[in-house]
Amino acid sequence: MDQYSIFDALNLAISPVIMISAYGMLLLSLTNRLGRAIDRARVLAGESGASRQLQVEILAKRARRIRAAILAVSLAMFFAAILVLVLFVSVFAHIDLKLVVSVLFVASLFSLIFSLVCLIADVSGSLKAMEAELRG
Repeated sequence: MDQYSIFDALNLAISPVIMISAYGMLLLSLTNRLGRAIDRARVLAGESGASRQLQVEILAKRARRIRAAILAVSLAMFFAAILVLVLFVSVFAHIDLKLVVSVLFVASLFSLIFSLVCLIADVSGSLKAMEAELRG
């Protein structure tokens, strides 16, 4: 192993590490959204009224979407972390793992896209909940 291979590995790993950091920020946002939905559901549990049931149903849907988004972004982080390991192995073992790297990168991006779709659906659900609360 020459001295440049470690620098090559670190150079290759920078992008996936930045992806993991960005995914972490998204995960933080999603967990905050889930916490707010759960807190709101707890408040509604102590209330009565016709609009309460609709709001609780909307919050339950939102919580499921946020949970799916959290799982998807966690999976994206997992794929990105495995990608870093595969990049290091490919550099140090001098193995051509381009296909594995490509699959992991694409899998990470698809997981991110699914997470973002769930986030967009949650934002829509939160607007529906607000409208239901204002009507009720």
